[in-house]
Amino acid sequence: MAKRVTALEIKNTPPGKTINVGDGLYYRATTKESGRWGFRFTSSDPDYIVRQESRGSKTRQREMGLGSYPAVSLSLAREKAQHAQSLVARGLDPIVESEREAEVNRAAALAKARAATFGSYADEIFLPWKTKGFHNAKHIYQWQRTFTHHTAALRDLQLADIKREDILAVLAPIWDEKHVTASRIRGRLEALFDHAKQNNAYHHDNPARWELFNATLTAPRKLTEGHLPAMPYKDVPDFIAALRQRSGSGALALEFAILTATRSGEVRLAQWSEFNFEERIWVIPAGRMKTRRDTKRKDHIVPLTDRMLAILEIARALHIKSPSKGDYVFPSAKCGAPISDMTLRVVMRRMGIDQYVPHGFRSAFRDWVSDETEFDPRLAEETLAHQLSEVEGSYRRGQAVKRRRVLLDAWGAYCSGRSLTLEENVIPIQAKTKGQV
Repeated sequence: MAKRVTALEIKNTPPGKTINVGDGLYYRATTKESGRWGFRFTSSDPDYIVRQESRGSKTRQREMGLGSYPAVSLSLAREKAQHAQSLVARGLDPIVESEREAEVNRAAALAKARAATFGSYADEIFLPWKTKGFHNAKHIYQWQRTFTHHTAALRDLQLADIKREDILAVLAPIWDEKHVTASRIRGRLEALFDHAKQNNAYHHDNPARWELFNATLTAPRKLTEGHLPAMPYKDVPDFIAALRQRSGSGALALEFAILTATRSGEVRLAQWSEFNFEERIWVIPAGRMKTRRDTKRKDHIVPLTDRMLAILEIARALHIKSPSKGDYVFPSAKCGAPISDMTLRVVMRRMGIDQYVPHGFRSAFRDWVSDETEFDPRLAEETLAHQLSEVEGSYRRGQAVKRRRVLLDAWGAYCSGRSLTLEENVIPIQAKTKGQV
């Protein structure tokens, strides 16, 4: 009796070696601790035999893939092989039967998708796919509420029949009064119809894309002369939640600018050499600051929070090769260049938030500090790198990095839809020494 192959043997199989597991099942290692399963059998399918003969071959041997290891374990591979062996014993070809079953499943799924109402497609197909990787229960709830509450008028309509006018009927009543909510709804509808188009459930142009409404819905509100349009700080958490569903350098750079309360140009031109990950700080050279500092304090120091560091790690992963110190953190598709000045605006425009500008988030941060916190206003001004009066200039000494770290932690928590605990907000009181802020 042949020795039974064990899971440990499979795991330790050297690359390039093939192990015969038995009953037609074999394992071929491709790399260390990974490989592919296969099943050898003699086909009795008439079409396959005819094809072989037309090629001048008399062999009826076939090999069927059973998946990759370790995703498919030894025990599961044995089960698949036993099922295939049972089909062979009945005079069937496992490959032909597998293709036939897949075609039946595809046809059934296609028929179900084409017959789906908007509500059934959202609940049964789109939302389970979209929220599968979500870890925040609040975000899952917000997406679900969009398709159960805000778009209730669409739920009983056939998905395949929905047109731009149906989407407009949902957006128009709330576009001015609840603009951020309406913009978020439009973006989520666009995502649903993109999904439906790719899965053959919708065969027209996406009826929720922004280009169909930018000349219909209310234009951005006019501003007081001299001021840039700023999103109200109370809308920022919802905007951040929607922004985190997008990918690419532009979305990452915009969130980084919001959380650091810095200017978009300072973020766009940021280079890896400016970041000290051990001390968790970003040192912006004075030459890139709008307000030049005095000769003693030429650079602006930005404390880095956990989320900022996470954004930097995601940005690093977007580089084709490991970036050098002189590379831009948020590069454009053009090799060696930073993202353009319009990139952040384009991100907001595609989200339907084109009545505000990226720079306005600095105002949102300042308003939040004044309205919702007990932080010293001078600390907020220092965070924004604003020019202080000569008297207040003494406050700048040392740049209050520790206190600004607490402030940015609180701002980041607010933007993420949570509040810091009392302990997280406490700043230890210590005796001041010379040069200490």
